[in-house]
Amino acid sequence: MPGKIPYTEKDQILLDFIEKARTQGATDSVLVGLLKGRGWREEEIYAVLARHYEEQTGAEIPKPLRSTTAAKDAFLYLLAFSTLATWTITLGSMLFTLIDRWIPDPTFSRSYYGGSYETYIIASSLASILVAFPLYLIVTRIIARELTLDAQKQESPVRKWLTYIALLIAAGVMIGDLITFLTYFLRGELSARFVARCIAVIVISGGVFWYYLGSLKSTRTEVPHPRNRGTWLALCVSVALLAVLILGFHSISGPREQRILRQDRVRVQDLAALSSAINHAWENSKRILPATIDKLQTIKNDPQTNVPYEYRPQNDGQYQLCADFARDNRKPESSYPETFWQHPKGHFCYTFNPFKDTPPLFDLD
Repeated sequence: MPGKIPYTEKDQILLDFIEKARTQGATDSVLVGLLKGRGWREEEIYAVLARHYEEQTGAEIPKPLRSTTAAKDAFLYLLAFSTLATWTITLGSMLFTLIDRWIPDPTFSRSYYGGSYETYIIASSLASILVAFPLYLIVTRIIARELTLDAQKQESPVRKWLTYIALLIAAGVMIGDLITFLTYFLRGELSARFVARCIAVIVISGGVFWYYLGSLKSTRTEVPHPRNRGTWLALCVSVALLAVLILGFHSISGPREQRILRQDRVRVQDLAALSSAINHAWENSKRILPATIDKLQTIKNDPQTNVPYEYRPQNDGQYQLCADFARDNRKPESSYPETFWQHPKGHFCYTFNPFKDTPPLFDLD
């Protein structure tokens, strides 16, 4: 055992009391409780007790052989928090998109095609949640098991630092959301859509904050039971996520339907490109419409059937482009002000005027 290091005055006072109390039959647990009740920190008490026993036995208290603990903890917690950020952020994005669909706001322009961009967001969010959330559950299960087997890991600096960082981010999101909500409220600009979005942010970030704040409340003398608490929370979150995923899958109608809608979108894009090419040819030929579209440098055939698109020059100087569509994409005009590119199911023709530019595919470029 190395040379004896002198006690500080504070430690000497504590040691004197402990030795006298032990002569009266007081146990270590009773001493710890008494001293904590008088304001002594638990770390100070255990440090003096440890040194007292080292001097009595002439041997140092052995340190646990865990050379890779810090690196392993850092890996597990970083993986847990990265997957947590992935599925919570994408969940919020998907909820925002679903809210936009359920609560239309006429002051915001929506893209043509009934929300093809929204469908992309929902599909991307579904994929992220289906990968990140199960991985998050697996990693947190491993962490909970290790905390149960080794209570000292509750005091891991890596765990505390990363957990407090997660709390800081969650608290910042909630504070920002509340500030934005109050700003819109004071300006009289609240809408049902905005309120629903704020509620979604508060529920997600508040849930993260509540869970990780509770995980830091255990003390060294308590044996943590994170698996019980985590299991119930994981079950509740899984049920809620399952409901959201079902709504998400329902809103995009499944992969097969999305492929069919995608083919219709390609048909419209082809017709728009054809119209631009015809208008260009019309301008370069003294304003005479081409008799056919065979010589135009653009796609002229249907992407699914490879049947050529139909071109019909009109006697009044206009022309039509026709295609066979698999689905009806028409929407209420109040939600979709730009209705030119809407079409019914089946064979449909668009009428174009070469004196005008080809209508845009979106309300706003």
